[in-house]
Amino acid sequence: MNLPSDGLVVMVRELIGEEAVKLIQILSEQEETTDDELIQKTGMKLNNLRKLLYQLFEQSLVSYRRVRDKDAGWFKYYWRINRTGLDILIDAKKKKILSKLKDRLQYESGQMFFICPTCGVRYIFDDAIETNFHCPTCSTKLESVNNQEIISVLKIKIQEIEKNLK
Repeated sequence: MNLPSDGLVVMVRELIGEEAVKLIQILSEQEETTDDELIQKTGMKLNNLRKLLYQLFEQSLVSYRRVRDKDAGWFKYYWRINRTGLDILIDAKKKKILSKLKDRLQYESGQMFFICPTCGVRYIFDDAIETNFHCPTCSTKLESVNNQEIISVLKIKIQEIEKNLK
C-alpha cells in the first residue's frame, strides 16, 4: 500500500493528533493490520490505541472487519485505511472551503475599501465615511484600496476547487 499523502497526514493531525498520524502511517504500509500488530509497532496501550482507532473510524478514515477467534472466542479486529471515506471527507472539506471562498468573493466584490497607510487597517466604505475617511486610531487620512488582485485570486481558487470536485 502507498504511504499516506501529505494532505491525509495534515488532516489526521488536525482532527485527532500526532499519535493518530503514526497509526495512519503504519496502516498505509499494509492492507490490513490487527490491534496486536499496532500495539507492537506503536508501543501504545490497548485502550489508547482503540480510542484513536475509533476516532479515525468516526471520521471515516479507517474501517475494520471483525473475525471471531475460534479458540479463544474473542473478536479480532483487522484495521485498514478507508480510501472511500477519505475521499468523501476531503470532498466535504473542499466544499466547505469553496463556500467560504465564494462568500469572501461576494464580500470583496460588493464593497469599496479604504486603508490606513500608517496602521495598515482596512475599512469598508460605511466605516470609513463614519470617521470622515480618517483612521480612528491615528487620524491619518484613509486611502482607497484597489482589491481587484484579491478578487482575481479568489476567482482562480474557486475555479480550481470546482474543477477538482468534478
